Amino acid sequence: MLNTRMPNAKRIFSLAYEPRVNVGFQRVTARRPCPVCGRKKWCQVTRDGRLAHCMWEARGSVKRAKDDGYIHILVHDNSLESTLSYYPTTLNNHHSPGSELAPLEIKDSVYSKLLELSPAWKYERELVTGERGLFARGFGAEEISRFGAFPPRVAERDALALVINELLSDEHPVYAGQKHGAAILGVPGFWEGPGGHPRLGRASDYKRPALLIPYRDRQGLIQACQLRFSGARGKSIYTWLSTSEDNLEKEPRGTSSGSPIHFALRGGKCLPELPVVVTEGALKAEAFVTLRPACRAIATAGVAVAHRALIEAMRGEEVAIAFDSDHRQNAQVCRQLGKLIAEREQDARLAGLETNTRVVVWDGAKGVDEAVLQNLSLRVISISEWRETLEGNSLEEVKEVWAGFSYPSVPE
Repeated sequence: MLNTRMPNAKRIFSLAYEPRVNVGFQRVTARRPCPVCGRKKWCQVTRDGRLAHCMWEARGSVKRAKDDGYIHILVHDNSLESTLSYYPTTLNNHHSPGSELAPLEIKDSVYSKLLELSPAWKYERELVTGERGLFARGFGAEEISRFGAFPPRVAERDALALVINELLSDEHPVYAGQKHGAAILGVPGFWEGPGGHPRLGRASDYKRPALLIPYRDRQGLIQACQLRFSGARGKSIYTWLSTSEDNLEKEPRGTSSGSPIHFALRGGKCLPELPVVVTEGALKAEAFVTLRPACRAIATAGVAVAHRALIEAMRGEEVAIAFDSDHRQNAQVCRQLGKLIAEREQDARLAGLETNTRVVVWDGAKGVDEAVLQNLSLRVISISEWRETLEGNSLEEVKEVWAGFSYPSVPE
C-alpha cells in the first residue's frame, strides 16, 4: 500500500543535488511518463509522487518554474504550500516576500465585487454571445452574472483594484486597519504597485479579455478565480488569477491561489439522492448543473490535482466520475482516474464507510456538459465495467496504480 503521508518538506529538498536533475525530483521515463502531459522526456516528478514539474502543460499548475516549466500539485495537502518554498533549484526564490493569504470571507467579498463591477456582459461578443461564449455552452441570460470579465488593459484593472480596495476597507474597517498597505493584499491576483497602490493581474496588457470563473466552496463562497483566454485554433487557455512565488519580483506582495476544488450547486433545485458528478473545471461543472439543475457537481482544475480535497468532499456520497470522453485513450488520465478511485476506496476503509463510485461514459462530445447540451446518451457504469473498456497502456497504468494501493477486488 502506498504511503500517503507527507514527508517532512525540508527532508525532501535536502537531498543531494544531481546535475540537471532538480532536488527531490526524478526524470520521467517511457515506463513512468509525466502524469500531467503524458510525455516520456523532459518532465519530472517528486520521488513521493506529490509534485510534478511539467515542461508543457500550464493548465492547473500552481507555479511557473524558472526554466519555463510548470509545477503541479498531484496530491493536494496544505503543507505543500510551504513545501514549494524549499525547492530552490528550479524555482527562482530570490524575490520580495508575498502577502499572507486573506481569510475566505475577505476573498469572497473581493471577488464578488470584481464580478459585480466587471461582469461578463461587459465584453458581450467575446465572452457571452460569440462562437465560444457562454451562450454556446448552454448558459441562459440569467446565468451570465455568475461569471465576470477580466479586462485586457492595465489601466482598467488598476482602476478596479483601487475601487474594490476602497469598498473592502469600508466594509471591513477593522481588518483593513490591521493591514500594512492596501486592505486587498492577500487576495490572489492583487499585488502592490508603485506608491503602495493595489494592482490586479500582470503589469502589461493582454491581447483580449478573459472570462473570470469563480471557484466556490460548499457554502458558495468564492475561494479563488480562474481566467479563460481564447487561444489559437479554437483552444482555450486556463490559468489561475494568482501570483506564483517565483513572480513576486514583478508582482510584490501578491499571493498564490493554490488549486482549490469547486462546488456547483443550484440551491433548492438539487436532489440529494442523485450522485455527485465529479468533472474537470468549474466552467464545465457550472454548465452541467445549468443543464441538469437537479444534479450536484464538484470540479477539480485537472485530473491530477487536488485528489485529497476531492476525496474529503466525496466522503459518504454516491459519486459518478465524468472526466472527458477521450480519457480512455489517454493512459495518464486513466492512471489518475484509477488512482482517485483507489484513494477514495482506501479512505472509506479507514473511516469505516461504504463507497459507491461509478464512471460516466458517452460517445461523441468531449466534455460531459457538451454531451448533455447535444442530448447524447450518458451511461453510468460500474468500476469493473469501466476497467473492461480499457486496453493497452491505459489498462496497464490502472493495474499498476491499483497494485501500488493493494487495491482489493474491484467493487461493483
